[in-house]
Amino acid sequence: MIERARTWRRRAAPWLLLAGAAGLGGCVQAPPAQRPAAVVVPARSPLDGHPHLIAAMHAVDAQIAQLRAARNGDDGFGRHRGHAIQLALQARAEIYRAAVFADRHP
Repeated sequence: MIERARTWRRRAAPWLLLAGAAGLGGCVQAPPAQRPAAVVVPARSPLDGHPHLIAAMHAVDAQIAQLRAARNGDDGFGRHRGHAIQLALQARAEIYRAAVFADRHP
């Protein structure tokens, strides 16, 4: 029985290879014609063209970094540091909104 299986494998192996190669023939063909790739223009930041708002954003980012780096035990300055960080993040958002408004109302 085992000898029959071995004989069958030896005889079938070349045919299986040919059948597999014939099946892969479709994969090797040239791909169908494709549409030309669309040109994607990167989105422009609302801050572009507003150097003063960019400078203000950098200043607020520096302030946030300094506030986050300031540690005074576990209490963190009686929660005032956390409140200052929240206000700085709010100021950052308002600067961004000012830039969006300036772009929409030239």
